[in-house]
Formats: sequence, C-alpha cells, structure tokens
Amino acid sequence: MRVARDHNRRFLFGIMIPTVLLSVLLLSCRWDSTTGYDRGKTPLVKLNGNVLYAEDLLQVLPLGITGQDSVEFSEKYIRNWVEDVMFYQNAERNIPDTRDIDRLVDNYRRSLIEHEYQRRLLEQKFSTEITDEEIENFYNDNSGMFILNESLVKGLLLKIPAKAPDLQKIRTLFTQTDDESFEEIEKYCIRNSARCEFFYDNWRNLAEISALIPQSDTSLEDLIEERKSFEMSDDENIYLLSISEYLGKGGVEPLEYAREKVRVLLINTNEVSYMRKIKEELYKSAIDKGLIEYYRVEQ
Repeated sequence: MRVARDHNRRFLFGIMIPTVLLSVLLLSCRWDSTTGYDRGKTPLVKLNGNVLYAEDLLQVLPLGITGQDSVEFSEKYIRNWVEDVMFYQNAERNIPDTRDIDRLVDNYRRSLIEHEYQRRLLEQKFSTEITDEEIENFYNDNSGMFILNESLVKGLLLKIPAKAPDLQKIRTLFTQTDDESFEEIEKYCIRNSARCEFFYDNWRNLAEISALIPQSDTSLEDLIEERKSFEMSDDENIYLLSISEYLGKGGVEPLEYAREKVRVLLINTNEVSYMRKIKEELYKSAIDKGLIEYYRVEQ
C-alpha cells in the first residue's frame, strides 16, 4: 500500500478510520495466514514490521466521540504511534549492546511475577481480621515499640462567634461533664454556627488542637501543665478548651491509640512468617529431590 501524501492524508483518514472502526464493531475480521497479522484483528497501519490494529485504536477512543472529532483524535494517535515506532527503532540502532537493559528487564519481570504470586498466596491464606486478644497480647508484650513522639490529649474545644447570644450559659455548660450538658452544648453550636470538637472519648494529637486556637507566646503544652481549662479570643471568636487527659512525648501510646498500628504490624508479621515458611519448604524440597548442584571451585 503506497503512503498517502500530506495534502490528502486527512481526506484518507476521514474515510478510512470511521469505516474500519465500524467494521470492527459489526463484523468478524478476516485473516490471511500469509499476512502475518494477529488473528482476529484488523490492521490499520503498518510500519517496518510493526502493525497498529483498529482494535488498539478502539480501546483508546474517548466514549461518545464522533464525526470530525473522532477523525482528528485517530489521526493524532496514529501519528504518535508512528513517531514512537521510529524513535524506538532509531534508539535500537544507536544502542546495539542492550545486555544490561535485558538484564534489568528480566529482573523487573521476575520481581513482578514473584510479587503477584506472593499476593495471591497471602490472599488465599490470610484474612485481615485480627482479634482483640491478639492485639492486646502483642501490645502488652511489645510496649517498647509504641513510644510517643507527639503529645496526646482528650477533651473538648468550642469555637463560638463573639457576638453569639447566651455566652455565659455556654461557659457554665462547658464546665459540666454529663451527657445532658453535652447535648445542650451541641444544640447551641448548631443554632449559633459554632464549632464543637468533642474528643473526650478519643486521643487527639496536641499539635492538631493547638492549630485550631489563637497562638500565644507560651505553647499549649506548657499551659496544660498549669491548668486544664482555657478561654481565649480573637477579633471574631471565643475559644473554650477543656483538657481531660494528657500524655506527653516519651510515654507509651495508649492501646486505643495504637490499636490500628498493632493490627497492621500483626498482619505484616504473619505474612512475613508465612512467606519464610513457604520458601524454607521449597528449599527443603529442592534438597530432597536433588535438584541443587554445587560446583567445587579450584583454589
């Protein structure tokens, strides 16, 4: 087939591409064993022994594209394909010694196959379910692994517009710790577009809480050592902060905070142990079957 000149190429694509793609969708492809084309595919462009098939183009065509848009997209895709083929073949001619590249490709392929096989083995063998008992036992036996590098707190933070009504009432409720007071505080925040950060039941990073309040010359960590409740303000808001529990850096993470970390560690430990066992069994099998040949190296 002769190559079309630039001035009539667009016209050729405008006719050829929609027709070929439609035939691929509606008809079974004919195949001639003498052509060397892939069975069941329709050749679209051939260049130096490389073939671009209509099916390849169909896979990348955007959904819903039609008419001139599809012609322009197809023309650009084919041009890119031709440029890639030419560039690769030019690179091959200029880098005749590809032994290092072949070795890297083989190593990468081997790594991918091993990774996929390991993934399937672990998927068949293990569930991600770890019992609470397993987590607690691991945590108790390995508490030295869970040293805090950040301070943690529990408590309550309110950010209230300075012009909100009944501020004295909310200050009083803020000092209470019963469920009824918390419900009133929550309703008040909803009515007055206030922000309520309730973390009496879960540990929070102190740095996260500190970022939510006005900054002062004294760090929040130092302030907490002196008292547990604070009222601060800026031009627009009043901030009420109450700290019920505090754990400083260097202490042991509480189990509730470390639970997810322990679960992940247990899963990883189980998987590593299982894979070590599999490889040991394969090694023993190779020994038992006499598959390994050792060669003596003359000194």
